[in-house]
Amino acid sequence: MQDILLDFLTLIEDPPVSALFIMIVSVTISSISNLAMRKFANMRRLRRYQAEIKQHQEMQKEAERTQDEKLLRKIKRRKAYIDRIQGEMLKQRCKPTLIFIIPFMLIFTLLRNFYTAGGQDAVVAILPFNVNKVLPFLIGMIGVPTPFGFGMSYWGFYFLCGLGLSSILQRIMGTQIT
Repeated sequence: MQDILLDFLTLIEDPPVSALFIMIVSVTISSISNLAMRKFANMRRLRRYQAEIKQHQEMQKEAERTQDEKLLRKIKRRKAYIDRIQGEMLKQRCKPTLIFIIPFMLIFTLLRNFYTAGGQDAVVAILPFNVNKVLPFLIGMIGVPTPFGFGMSYWGFYFLCGLGLSSILQRIMGTQIT
């Protein structure tokens, strides 16, 4: 059993397998988070609240543009209600986070320690272009230049995967509220 674990750890240590592993971890964590959102939050109510907030914002823009006194009064009357439903939306969306924050932090810490050697972040994925020529401030923050492109560290690559894939997963799982 120990040999299998050691072989697995050796396998996921270097690119491109490390990038694939981190992408799988990102998709898994995002999926768990979205499933928890579906389980613990009333999505129908959140969508209705979002539609009301959007309508209120459009009315507010219209009132500010036209300076319509009647519409401005109506907006002021509804402000407390809109603030209340925004607070309710925040609570509903935070429920899954409160449940899973500690396990997710443990996973991130373990992976960060695994992909850091001697205080130096290991390269887990290499982008086939040099992003550092356009955005030089990214060097050291999310990766380093390599002869083959831009080598991304664990945090940088996880962040890239998380941004790119979480929106797609939210749309697929029906937890995106627009």
